[in-house]
Amino acid sequence: MMRVIWLLAGIAFAGMASAAWAEKAWHAVRSSELQALFAGQELGDGVHFANQFYPGGRLTGMNMGKPARGTWKVTGRELCWTWTKPASPEECYEVRQRGHEVRMFLDGYESFSGTLTPIEPNPSNEVKP
Repeated sequence: MMRVIWLLAGIAFAGMASAAWAEKAWHAVRSSELQALFAGQELGDGVHFANQFYPGGRLTGMNMGKPARGTWKVTGRELCWTWTKPASPEECYEVRQRGHEVRMFLDGYESFSGTLTPIEPNPSNEVKP
C-alpha cells in the first residue's frame, strides 16, 4: 500500500513540475503569429523605452525620453521596423515569447527584452488623414 502512495505522489509531483516548466518555457514566434502578437500592443521595459505597434504597420514610441515614429512589418521569421524619426536603417529581430514577456534577438544574440501590453486608447494616437 505504501508503494502505491509513493508512486502516486511521484506521478503528481512530476505532473506539477512539467506543467510549471511548460508555463515558463520560452518559444520562438514566427510569421502570422508575430503579426497577431504585436498588432495593437505596446512593447516596453518600464524605464527606457515604450513602442506602440499599431495595426497596419504604424509604429510610435519613446526611446530614452525622446519621441520616435516609424513603421513595422513581419518578414517570415522576424519582426522588422524602420524609424523615420529619428531616421535609422531597418532592424529585424527574431522574437521569443513567454506569456507577456518577449525577448528580441539579433543574429542569435539577445538585444533587449520587454513586456507586451495592450495599447491604451488615446485620441492623440489616432491616425490623422
